[in-house]
Amino acid sequence: MELNKENIKKIIYILCAAILFCIGLINLSSVWGFIRSIFSILTPFIIGLCIAFVLNPLVSLLEKNLLVGLNKRFPKKAKSVARGLSTVLTLIIVSGFISLIILLVVPAVNDAFTQIFRGLPSQITTLVVKTNSLLAKLEKFGVSFRIPLGETDEWTKMINDAKAEVQNALERGALNDIASTTLSLVSGFLSFILGLIFSLYVLAQKERLGSFLSRFVRAYWKEKTSAHIFKVAHLTKVSFRNFVTGQLTEAMIIGTLCFFGMLIFHFPYAAATSAVVGVMALVPIFGAWIGGILGALLSLSVSPTRALLFIVFLIVLQQLEGNFIYPRVVGKSIGLPGILVFSAVILGSSVGGVVGILLAVPICSILFVLTKEGIDYRLSKKKAIKNLEEIGIPTDDKS
Repeated sequence: MELNKENIKKIIYILCAAILFCIGLINLSSVWGFIRSIFSILTPFIIGLCIAFVLNPLVSLLEKNLLVGLNKRFPKKAKSVARGLSTVLTLIIVSGFISLIILLVVPAVNDAFTQIFRGLPSQITTLVVKTNSLLAKLEKFGVSFRIPLGETDEWTKMINDAKAEVQNALERGALNDIASTTLSLVSGFLSFILGLIFSLYVLAQKERLGSFLSRFVRAYWKEKTSAHIFKVAHLTKVSFRNFVTGQLTEAMIIGTLCFFGMLIFHFPYAAATSAVVGVMALVPIFGAWIGGILGALLSLSVSPTRALLFIVFLIVLQQLEGNFIYPRVVGKSIGLPGILVFSAVILGSSVGGVVGILLAVPICSILFVLTKEGIDYRLSKKKAIKNLEEIGIPTDDKS
């Protein structure tokens, strides 16, 4: 290698990168904390971009149809009026869908919990009687414990012991955990609100933002580098679009399967439970379990046995979804093998929670495609060199 100006620059860059890498390894915990703090600061903007990206297809569809009528009445301001109306209509449609889910779920939950609390005393009494009869059979093995029934001094003692345990837990820091959880929920809600406002600005000025970013990249980078940046940007757009499409498709599939499965096995509140399972399935891999917890509680209103059977049903459904539906529907739509989809979700959850889970799969898809293209390019280059060697042309590239 010749020590010209260009190669010296490359050597300096490589040395600086190696030094920074070594410093990062030595202070790995500090670097990781810095990355997480940056990610936390950027969370509202990331959420806003995700919301804008999800809402953009519906906004564009409505805008295209509204422009036809508005061009005749407002020829000069038709585009801006159509953009504003389509954004508002999109928000109304999405809010209506969310409200429909809430109206479907809340009455079912209220009714189920009313039945649970109404029948819980008798169910507990029956369970205690059966448990005591089982303990009586174990008396010959030295088991003399019995669960007390009725409002006796033993029950009072058990309640007081439970209160003491709760107080001890609070003294050990459970109150701090509750406060921390509440603070996290409030912070997440505020991040969502800020992200929603930011998404409205992005949707309103998406062409101007795209034009500005394109000019900025071309102004400060070489054309070849700019082409690579535009290629990655296009790949990012396609990956996120395919991920959202696949995720929505997968959510509809698992929601439908859950609904018909609950009807077949006569589980209660099939519509409400399936709606929550479908919506929560938008969170990859683990989301449907949140709806499953609600389904188990609703089934508990009938009997504990039905709740246990529902849990078994959900486990089977989750195995079907996790091993067959999700990797093939979402993984295929973004070009990822199933094992990489699962790995990306695990890593994303550990780094950024729910937001990390939602972003991990499309980011992994982008890295996978870029790595695959790099491998294909290098293999094709080696193949070309091999062919040149076969026809006797020297390919020694030591310069």
